[in-house]
Amino acid sequence: MSLLGQSFTGALALLAFSLFVHPAGAFDLNGAWTLDRSLCGKVFKKRGKNITLTATSDLYGGGFIFEGNNVRGKIVRCRIESRKEDASTIHLNVACTTEIATEQIQFDLKVVNDNTVSKTFPGTDVAMDYHRCAL
Repeated sequence: MSLLGQSFTGALALLAFSLFVHPAGAFDLNGAWTLDRSLCGKVFKKRGKNITLTATSDLYGGGFIFEGNNVRGKIVRCRIESRKEDASTIHLNVACTTEIATEQIQFDLKVVNDNTVSKTFPGTDVAMDYHRCAL
C-alpha cells in the first residue's frame, strides 16, 4: 500500500473513532447546573479543577454536576447508562446511588440554549429549567 493510501486509511480510522467518542451534534452537558444562575456561587464551589456543591446548596435550590458519563448531586451519584438525542431533547437513562439505595431513573433534558436545559420526567408535564454556571 502506498504512503498516500496508508495516510488515507489512518485518517479514516481517526475520523471513525472521533465520531464514536463524540457523536456529531452532541450537546455538551459537562459543568455545574442550578435552578437560578444568580445563585451559582452559593450552590457550587470550585477548588482547583474540582467543582462541588456547598454545604448549604440545598437552601438555594441545589443543582447537579455533569462530568462525562457521571452526574452528581448533593447526596446522589449517577452513571449515565444510555443517552439518546432526538432533535433538541436528550433522553437519559441513569443508575443513581445514595447511601440508602440504587435506582434506575429516566429523564429528558430539552436544550433551550447552550446554557439552559429544561428537565422533565417521562409522562409528566412538569419542567424545571437548569442553567449552566460559569465557575
